[in-house]
Amino acid sequence: MSIKLFVIGGANVDLYGQIDADNATSGDSNPGNVSIHSGGVGRNIAENLGYLGVNVEFVGHFGKDNFAVTLNQSLQKAGVSTKFSYRNATQTSDVYMAIYNKKGELISAVNDVYLVENLPTSFLKDREKIEKIENADMVILDGNLSEKLLTNIFDILGDKSLIAVDTVSTAKAKRFSPHLSKINYLKCNKAEANMLIAGNRNLSLQQITEQLINYGVGTALISDSLAGFGVATNYRFQHYPAKNTESSNSSGAGDALFSGFLYAICKGKSPFEAAKFALLSAEKALEFNGPVNPKISELSKFLL
Repeated sequence: MSIKLFVIGGANVDLYGQIDADNATSGDSNPGNVSIHSGGVGRNIAENLGYLGVNVEFVGHFGKDNFAVTLNQSLQKAGVSTKFSYRNATQTSDVYMAIYNKKGELISAVNDVYLVENLPTSFLKDREKIEKIENADMVILDGNLSEKLLTNIFDILGDKSLIAVDTVSTAKAKRFSPHLSKINYLKCNKAEANMLIAGNRNLSLQQITEQLINYGVGTALISDSLAGFGVATNYRFQHYPAKNTESSNSSGAGDALFSGFLYAICKGKSPFEAAKFALLSAEKALEFNGPVNPKISELSKFLL
């Protein structure tokens, strides 16, 4: 079965700093190592799906610098098309800078995403392009997109396309609040989910996911850090504990989790079958020092 997906979202340079010491000194310089990778939530998802053998079209906004060349090449290597994407002749690439502790857990990060927040809307006015997007098996969006663009996308595609969403962060999750009833597959963490339902922190993971379903979300996948993640539909909730896996950092695990989940959905699996494959995908990401592990391709043989 040939699967065609459109991913619309961010493509940025990832700068990672990982501290060597068990206990970092706040407000001071700490010994460690720094690495540079191709990143961006939407781009990461597209690359993962490309390595899994899916026909993927990525719609993003690239800058004028050498980083933009690297970002494009990383997608092309995975077999992802960028012919619908835009190139900015004056702006440098978007950048995500993160600091991790020795265990690979995120301490803090800065996201400079001018380009994706100013992604041109012209592709939504091109009837030929819209028809191709409408004919895709699924459209995947990330929360880096502007509120205006998201509103336009949901207005045009919300009643015609299967839509999957990664909210990205608590600050950006609220951009999806008006559109929950048009989201078929939602992935976020517990804090982002609370933002969407305006809930309190005492709610359990199951209670949060059930409220999202009541708001009209088709299927909700909610991560809860080291406790694993939950999946809910309108008839069932299931919790999936995380396995203890040695990792260099946790940067790409969530993107791989959602990529694996959507891949299995497109292969005809139920959300709960897809969750098991998603867990394998996240574990594969944790084996790699970077957002996307090309060896995720090895998992495709399990869903032939």
